[in-house]
Amino acid sequence: MKKKIFVVSILSLILLTGCATSKLEDGKSSVVTFKEGGISAEVLYNTLKEKYGTETVINLIDKELLKREYSETSDSEKAYIEQYVKTYKNEWKDNFTTNLSTYFGVTSEKEFRDFLSLSYRRNLYTTDYAKSIVSETEINDYYKDHVTGDITAKHILIKSDATSSMTDAEKKKAEEKALNLAKDIIKKLDNGESFESLAKEYSDDEGTSEKGGVLPTFNDRSSYDKNFLKEAIKLEVNKYTKEPVKSSYGYHIIFKTKEDSKPELDKVKDSIIEKIANEKISADSSFTAKALKALREKYEMKITDSDLEKKYNKIYE
Repeated sequence: MKKKIFVVSILSLILLTGCATSKLEDGKSSVVTFKEGGISAEVLYNTLKEKYGTETVINLIDKELLKREYSETSDSEKAYIEQYVKTYKNEWKDNFTTNLSTYFGVTSEKEFRDFLSLSYRRNLYTTDYAKSIVSETEINDYYKDHVTGDITAKHILIKSDATSSMTDAEKKKAEEKALNLAKDIIKKLDNGESFESLAKEYSDDEGTSEKGGVLPTFNDRSSYDKNFLKEAIKLEVNKYTKEPVKSSYGYHIIFKTKEDSKPELDKVKDSIIEKIANEKISADSSFTAKALKALREKYEMKITDSDLEKKYNKIYE
């Protein structure tokens, strides 16, 4: 991204203002003159266009169109920008401006803020676009299969002793040890031992082990590990998982003790749309590019420079 803002400025000047005031012998506008001859604006434009043109024109397009979509700067956007500026100022201190040029291709704090604004708005539009293409069928299916009422459950967590300093073989051994212990605990449950007693004896969740593994009430909208939630939701009341449930924390044995009736669709519809939209974005690494392409098509964007148009179209082949 280095020199991006410089290129944007030069191309904008050439394209929009015809900034050169002097002429060369062949009648072309100049950007540099010598005792004899010089460098024309056309040569500069074509040189910059070849090297930076496509990315630069896309940035200019998106900046303009996103300004139309989001005419006001939201408090969230302001907070996003301020947080990044503050973070890099604290990290880089006296090297802040120098590092902005090195890592982001901008030469001032103002240009950095403009860069962050464009990034924020691109992400915002991607999310809004994803929400806009969620169908009623998807919403109803999600409601049917995934939405639950409040769930009351207990769990036993077995953590792996693996550390980043271990070899791959050592990590694998530590994982297997944790998994086997979780399986042994399930066998103890099958043999009639108390879930609460086993939680107190074995669980690595210090916040719940002394309570017999009892978790705070949760539902499908909770910020629990995705795999944990999935298994807890499909589990029948008064049943425990017959296989250890792997999460980012370790291996769980889950016991569901109660599940309330699910809320009405209209009360959770917005959160369902948000979840489906986020899944669409996560599942497709090119989703943002597709969303922004749709934005440009919405405003009937046409690139009138044939070379840039060909390069732009090639990106989306």
